[in-house]
Amino acid sequence: MAGGEPEITMAPGAEEAGMASMIADMIKTNIKNKPERMKDFNKLRGTIWITASDAETEMTMEFTGSSLTVSKGKVGTPILAIETDATTLLELANIEIKMGMPYYFDETGRMVIKKLMSKELKIKGMFAHTVALTRMTKLLSVK
Repeated sequence: MAGGEPEITMAPGAEEAGMASMIADMIKTNIKNKPERMKDFNKLRGTIWITASDAETEMTMEFTGSSLTVSKGKVGTPILAIETDATTLLELANIEIKMGMPYYFDETGRMVIKKLMSKELKIKGMFAHTVALTRMTKLLSVK
């Protein structure tokens, strides 16, 4: 991990999956802009699968605690499985982080809760792996 940058590897074929490249770049940029989030990157362990049903795209992020491998499609057994549309996925990057936690009491946060309640956003494993979900949310948040 040269210079405190996250070690992010794209698995073969992942570069062709636009969402996979975009999310990997988003995580790199967010850590560069907020270096304190490197702690969350280094503590995150497990596989996270994301699919944007309307865009017919899916990706897997495998966090090892010191690195991230991004793959196209579903790989392994995810601890978190996130299913939504592409717009909602991008909106998740706008969740405010306050006092080290995602903030759900502003317009963006309420939208996320509303979509969870209406099942427009499904997050399997969110109760069993709350800490992993919080860390991933912080890594994706541009705020």
